[in-house]
Amino acid sequence: MKKTLLLLLTLITFSLKAQENDTTAKIDALFAWSHNEMPGVAVAVSIDGRVIYNKAFGLSNLEYQVPNTTATLFEAGSVSKQFVAAGILLLAQEGRLSLEDDVRKYIPELREYEAPITIDMLLSHTSGVKDWGALYSLTGWPRTTRVYTQELGWDIIFKQSGLNFYPGSQYSYSNSNYMLLVLIIERVSGKTMARFTAEAFFEPLGMTSTCWRDNHRAVVPGRSTAYTSRNGVYLLNMPFEDLHGPGGLLTTTADLLRWNNLFRNHLIFNKEYASDRITERKLNDGQGTGYAAGLTIDKVYGYEQIAHSGYTAGYRAWLAWYPQKQLSVVILSNYAQFNPVDCGRQVAAIFLDQEPHQQPALVPQQETRAPQQVVAAVEQGKILKKQEADLSEYAGNYYSPDIETIYRLFVQNAQLKVRRRAEDVFTLQHLSGDCFISEENGEFQFIRNRKGRVTGFKVSVSRAANVPFNLLPAGFHL
Repeated sequence: MKKTLLLLLTLITFSLKAQENDTTAKIDALFAWSHNEMPGVAVAVSIDGRVIYNKAFGLSNLEYQVPNTTATLFEAGSVSKQFVAAGILLLAQEGRLSLEDDVRKYIPELREYEAPITIDMLLSHTSGVKDWGALYSLTGWPRTTRVYTQELGWDIIFKQSGLNFYPGSQYSYSNSNYMLLVLIIERVSGKTMARFTAEAFFEPLGMTSTCWRDNHRAVVPGRSTAYTSRNGVYLLNMPFEDLHGPGGLLTTTADLLRWNNLFRNHLIFNKEYASDRITERKLNDGQGTGYAAGLTIDKVYGYEQIAHSGYTAGYRAWLAWYPQKQLSVVILSNYAQFNPVDCGRQVAAIFLDQEPHQQPALVPQQETRAPQQVVAAVEQGKILKKQEADLSEYAGNYYSPDIETIYRLFVQNAQLKVRRRAEDVFTLQHLSGDCFISEENGEFQFIRNRKGRVTGFKVSVSRAANVPFNLLPAGFHL
């Protein structure tokens, strides 16, 4: 009897080991593209809180040929948002604020709009507040072209005369929401975001390698360097900005697995707020948004997926939780061409009774600041010609107090041009009526007075709609 039992246990152990080896081989195969002459990726998987896979591929630093390891720190991009959201929920759990509070209760610098914006609207991206990065792109200085600080981010948010939409009526992802949430946390707690999150989350959960990139010049031992590739050449692509909250979390795969264990053990949140973290928010009309508190809510292969991706400079990230399988998947990368979402879902597929589809792990970097309808119009050839004489009525200097920028419009070679600053000139293409577009710089809708004279325009890019510009009188100088 004992021999039979021993044999049975041996067979079970052998079978489990074989399954584990097969699983490891399948995950390894997804990263076969990576080699030690390129940036790479770190991947970790846990089930029921038990780590079953944790490996790293490629190089952390190309100049010194330093490999990525399971202890390498990466920047997590917008995966960071759930830590800000968790901070807000913790303050709510402690009774120090309410999610239904008007944001202006804590941030009176924010303008008063046509309806109050609640803290929960910031959490769910339904506030209508324009994205700070999109606004700065309209100045001619998009992210990665100059250093931005936390204060500069708040400053341009406070200058906005209008919203993208009526609060609560739509969903539109905006990093400004989480910039404002950071400010609320700091004002309510009386601590910096770094100190608050360290005391509330990182230290209690044993996340010893996690911190914020709140000083881009700080030396961070063990941090990977981020890269992009262009025409077959690797280039540095580091975030040299000090804004943090919407992004900026430096962490490891192991620490993010510890964080995801909150879904299992409820060490910090009570039942109400643990549920609130993952409850899909609704619009004013009851329509779902697919977003909770810094987390997306979705279904993949018939399983619930609670996740978020991250993209900052050349860093890429994916953190997902599949409650029906008690499964966590973490992916962190220092390569801009890496596709974290597709690759993360391929890893998950192995555990969700699916075969991975072998979608490309690397994709060309495609970034556009123009709204989708602008790009579509260009692709479909819906561009009209206007006579040079007609174009001249749009010429002039225009100023936007919302972004404190002058656009100089002029006609050259029968084309309407825009100059924002030296060496920053682009062409507007006529779409219809008084509407023009630039594939890189958005849609321009000109405004006329009762006499039919052009007096200004509103420009719209992705995440920032209808930013106003007014025609300056001839000879006027700011």
